[in-house]
Amino acid sequence: MDKVIHFLQGQMEKPGIFSWFHLFAFITTIIVTFLVSFFFHDAKEKIYKRILLIWWIILLILEVIKQLVRNFHYGNPSYWEFSSGDFPFHICSMLYYLLPIIIFVNKEKHPKIVDAVVGYLAFISLFSGLAVCIYTNMVMSNLIFTNVQSLIHHGSQVAIGVFVFVWNRKTISLKTVYRSLILFAITAAIAIVINLIIHPLYINMFFINPLRLSNLPVFYLIQEKAGFFPYFVVYLIGITLIFYLMYFVEIGIYKLILKHKH
Repeated sequence: MDKVIHFLQGQMEKPGIFSWFHLFAFITTIIVTFLVSFFFHDAKEKIYKRILLIWWIILLILEVIKQLVRNFHYGNPSYWEFSSGDFPFHICSMLYYLLPIIIFVNKEKHPKIVDAVVGYLAFISLFSGLAVCIYTNMVMSNLIFTNVQSLIHHGSQVAIGVFVFVWNRKTISLKTVYRSLILFAITAAIAIVINLIIHPLYINMFFINPLRLSNLPVFYLIQEKAGFFPYFVVYLIGITLIFYLMYFVEIGIYKLILKHKH
């Protein structure tokens, strides 16, 4: 087993932005997003959930392997040491926790909960996945497997976000934005607790650790110059704007498509 993991720790030159590796992954993401949303936009609920279930299982397996690859140290003896910074509770990791709600929770019995999750995946998860797919410097490394896993994961955020929106397009409204913002606030609060309890000077889940400088492009300058509280206020305003922006952009595109059809 240790030799298999060691094999998966094979290295490559860190891919840069718009390298062949980046462009291939980005184009693949666009193709997969289009195909899934086009062919299954009116699929039966059973098919819709089955697609998401298979997708979730694949992503979960890849995440487990990534954790092993990143935290396994090959040698004599070999050992595994978990790094708290690798704990999957970032905005981009919410797929692992939220997809099961869509898959297993009855929408008719719990419409508000499912609606909140749909909004979360269709707005902020989609946005963050797209941001990483465009600006890959934040996630690329010298490890081949983690690079592949990362681009599959973030590309899946885009594809799943669009697919979930398209399938639920008739029930999504401004209330969805409001509900998903509440859900985001809950997950962000959990992230702050994790930041302060587990390893306050090392981890930075959701980029909101009061004791550690954010590594969000541009935004980190606010925290560096003005402190955490002004940064946190700007962060919350920015997140809120992203939710509403994504809602109006996606609704706008949907209405344009309907208009074109008629």
